Amino acid sequence: MADSKQPSIWRRLLMAFAIALLTVSLGLGAAAGYLAYRFFTEVPPFSVDDFAAPQTSFLLDVNGLLIAELHGPQHRIPVPLEQIPLRLRQAVLATEDVRFYDHPGVDLQGILRAVKANYNAGSIQEGGSTITQQLIKNVYLSPEKTLERKLKEVHLAYHLERQVGKDRVLELYLNRIYFGEGAYGVEAAARTYFGKTLKELTLSESALLAGLPKNPGAYSPTVSLEASQERRNTVINQMARHGLITPEQAQRARLEPIRLIPQPTTRDVHYPYPFFVDEVLREAVQVHGISEDRLFGGGLRIQTTLDPRVQQLAEDLFTNADFFPAGNDDRLIEGALASVDPLSGHVKALMGGRTYAARRGFNRATMMQRSPGSAIKPLGVYAPALEQGWTPDSLLPDEDMGFNGYRPANYDGAFRGRVTMRQAVAQSINVPAVWLLNQIGTRRSIETLRALGLPVSENDAHLSLALGGMERGVSPLDMARAYSALANNGVFVPSRTIIQIYDAQGNPLVKPAAQRVVFQPSTARAMTNLLQDAIRYGTGQEARLSRPVAGKTGTAELPPVHAFEGVKGNRDAWFVGYSPELVTAVWMGYDITDREHYMNRIYGGSYPARLFRAFMEGALEGAPPRESELFSPEPTALRNRTPEPTPDLAPESAPQPTPEPALEPTPQPSPELAPEQGQSAPGPNLDRNPVVESALPSPGSETKEPMPAQDDGTTGLKPAATDPN
Repeated sequence: MADSKQPSIWRRLLMAFAIALLTVSLGLGAAAGYLAYRFFTEVPPFSVDDFAAPQTSFLLDVNGLLIAELHGPQHRIPVPLEQIPLRLRQAVLATEDVRFYDHPGVDLQGILRAVKANYNAGSIQEGGSTITQQLIKNVYLSPEKTLERKLKEVHLAYHLERQVGKDRVLELYLNRIYFGEGAYGVEAAARTYFGKTLKELTLSESALLAGLPKNPGAYSPTVSLEASQERRNTVINQMARHGLITPEQAQRARLEPIRLIPQPTTRDVHYPYPFFVDEVLREAVQVHGISEDRLFGGGLRIQTTLDPRVQQLAEDLFTNADFFPAGNDDRLIEGALASVDPLSGHVKALMGGRTYAARRGFNRATMMQRSPGSAIKPLGVYAPALEQGWTPDSLLPDEDMGFNGYRPANYDGAFRGRVTMRQAVAQSINVPAVWLLNQIGTRRSIETLRALGLPVSENDAHLSLALGGMERGVSPLDMARAYSALANNGVFVPSRTIIQIYDAQGNPLVKPAAQRVVFQPSTARAMTNLLQDAIRYGTGQEARLSRPVAGKTGTAELPPVHAFEGVKGNRDAWFVGYSPELVTAVWMGYDITDREHYMNRIYGGSYPARLFRAFMEGALEGAPPRESELFSPEPTALRNRTPEPTPDLAPESAPQPTPEPALEPTPQPSPELAPEQGQSAPGPNLDRNPVVESALPSPGSETKEPMPAQDDGTTGLKPAATDPN
C-alpha cells in the first residue's frame, strides 16, 4: 500500500516544481520582454547641447591671420567630419572600433573577443566598448564601474546612433576625446604636437594621434617618445591588418621619425603682442559683454585691428634704450604708446610699458591716469575757442595776472606782453591758455573734453585744466582717441581693437560704433594748422616727419608740495601728434615719482617727440599719403630744416609763422572773472562759474593698480603754476 503511494508523491512534487519553474520562466521572460520593449522603444531625450564642450576661440589680426588661440584648461577646435582626413579616421577606427560601421552601437562580437583576450592574458587587456559607448560614457555617465551604469551605456549608445547616425557620432567623438597636453579633439591635438592643421598630417602622425586616447599619460610623445613610437606602430599594424593601408605604406610610416614642436614649460599661455591682446580681451568683456567663459571656451573668432608690422615696430622701439632717458638706480623711466587710425578708430599699435610683467596686468597705454600737461590745450582750450569765433591770429595776453589767487606762469618765467594764438600754441605759452580758458568758460571746455571721450569730472572745472590739471588724468589711448577728432575733420570715432566677433555659428556679435561731430571742419583745419606750426617752429620740432604732421608737446612739472620742496623737475612728458593716416600718443615718466625719481630736463619735445617720429616714419613707410584738406603745405625752406637743439624752449629767434587771415570777425569779450592784472584781449566769456584757488586740484591723480604703484603722494594737491611746455 505504502509502495503504491510513493510514486504519486514524487509525481506531485515534480509537477509542483515544473509549475513553479514554468511560472518563474514566464515571469523572467515577461520581464525580459518588457525590458527589451523599453530598450528598443523608450528613446532618451538627446539634445545637441548635451554634446557642447568648451571650444577654443581665435584672435585674428586686421588681415585675418591668426594671432593667438584663447582657451582654458581644454584646448578644443571642433571641425566637421569631412575636414578630418580619411587616414586619421581609419587610424582611430582600426585601434578603437574597427566594426564601427557594422554594429548598432553595441558590438557583441567585440565584447566576446575582449573577454577571450582578457581570459587568455589573465588580466584586463582589451575593452569591449564601442566608440559610441565611449562617447556616451564621456558625456552622460559617471566613471563608476557598475552593472547599472553599463546597461545605461548600452541603452543610450543604441539610441544615439538611431537618432544622429554613424558619421555624426564619429564627428562628436573625434572632437571631444582627450589627447594629452591639454588638447581635446583631433584638430587641437595636431596643432599641439606637430604645429599642423589636420590636412597637413602624415600617415605616421595620424597613427600616433590615433593611439593617444587609450592612455594619453603613457603614450604621449612628450612623456615617453619610445612608448609613443611603439603605440604608433601598433596602430599602423592594425591598419595594415584590416587592409586600410598597404604593407609598403605601413613600412614607410613606421620608419618615419617623430618630429614634435617644442612644448611650453608651463601651462600658462604667452601670447604675441601681449599689451595689445590684453586690451582686446578687456574690450571683449567690458565693452561687448562677452563673458570670460565664453571668451575662452565659446569658439569665438575675434577679428582685431592689430597691424602686426606696426605693432612689432612699436615693440622694437620700446626695447631700444636709445629712445628713453636714463633712469635712476634700479628704476626705469617708463613709457607707453597708442596709435589709432583717425577715420575708423582702429587701434593699430599699443605699448603699455617697456617690459611686459604680467598677463592682463597693468597696461599704461590704456589704464594709466596721468596729467597730460600742455597736450590738453588744443582739445580743452584752443579748439573750443576756435569754435566760438576766435582765430589763429587773435591776440592773447601774456602778462603777470591772477584769477582769485591762481597765478599761472610760463616755463621760462618771462612774459611777452601780447602774442597771437599761433605763437601761444607753437611755443606752448601757459598764461594765454589759462586766460583764454577763462574767456570761453570751463563749462565749455569740460563739455568738449567729454565729447572727445576724456575722463573729466565736475571737479575739473577750474582754470588749471588748461595746463593738464585733472582729477583723474588720462592714458595714451585717451589722448590718441581725442586727437583723432582733429585728424578726422572734427568727427569723433570711438577707438576699438575689435572689428568684429563671430560666435561658433558665424553670427556677428559687435554692433557698429556711433560717431559724433565735435568740431566744425573749419575748426579742425585751423587747429591742425596751428599744430603744424608747433612742429615747424615750436616745441615739437623733434617730431618733424617726411610727410605732413601736426602735434603738441606736454610736460607736467613736479607738484608744489612739501615732498618736492627745493626740487625742480618734471613728472610726465608727452607728445601727441597726427598725420592724415595715424594719430599717435607717447608718454614717458616714472611709475612712482619721488625726490630720487623724477625727470630732469626731460620734456615732451625731447624723448617722447623723437620716439613719436621714429614710430610714425616706420609705421607709414611705403604707405601712400591719405588725401586730406586739413594740412597746409610746408614752406619749401623748412622741409629739410634741422630741428633746434632744445625744442621745448623755443628761442625767440626761431622763425615765426606768417599769420593767416582771420576765419571770421573776432567777438568782443565781457569777462565775468576779470584778471587781477593785465589787459583783456578780444574774445567772448561764457564762464558762469568763477573759480577760486581752493578748487584747484593737482594736475592728474594716480591710479592705484596692482602692478606699478601709481600713487606718489601728490593726489588732490594744488597744481604747479607752470607747465614747462
